[in-house]
Amino acid sequence: MPATQIRKCILRPRRLRNAALALLLCVLPGGLLAVPAHAHPPLSQNEYRVKAAFLYNFARFTSWPASAASAFNVCIMGGNPFDGAVDALREKLVHDQPLTVSYINDTNNAADCQLLFINRSLADHVDRIIAGLGRLPILTISDMDGFIRHGGIIGFLSINNRIRFEINVTAASNAGLSISSKLLSLATAVESGR
Repeated sequence: MPATQIRKCILRPRRLRNAALALLLCVLPGGLLAVPAHAHPPLSQNEYRVKAAFLYNFARFTSWPASAASAFNVCIMGGNPFDGAVDALREKLVHDQPLTVSYINDTNNAADCQLLFINRSLADHVDRIIAGLGRLPILTISDMDGFIRHGGIIGFLSINNRIRFEINVTAASNAGLSISSKLLSLATAVESGR
């Protein structure tokens, strides 16, 4: 799918009733993402464009505790695999706040993040990273293998050459986050634990 078509899906979800389904419908009429997923790096840039769109919709369908923050900060840790796709989301609104993008290198800089994408290159350090976040209200997302079993909240999966996701509701609850039932219904797996 051309990047411009994906960008239109990101930029116009309000025109459809259900923004999460709108994203899925924009990508494939059957409601399942049909972006080829390769076994391991390097992943295609198109996959990360689709994942960037997912990040935006994950944020829209998650609720955070009340905050005095003036912006919704998406943070990327461990290198940026998105090649500009996340930067294209800047200034979009998430819960009436402009979306900003930051690149961080450790959990000491994560306190201002509402959403944290942890690059799969940090898989050997995932337990330390999750522990370092404690119970901060941060939606953690990654495409590393077994991410939610390490205490992450949303993990991308590749199933039958399609991008899917699984959710750890216990980890979300521990972070003080509430994930919409609409988003939960779209997940491949909803697990409790850790």
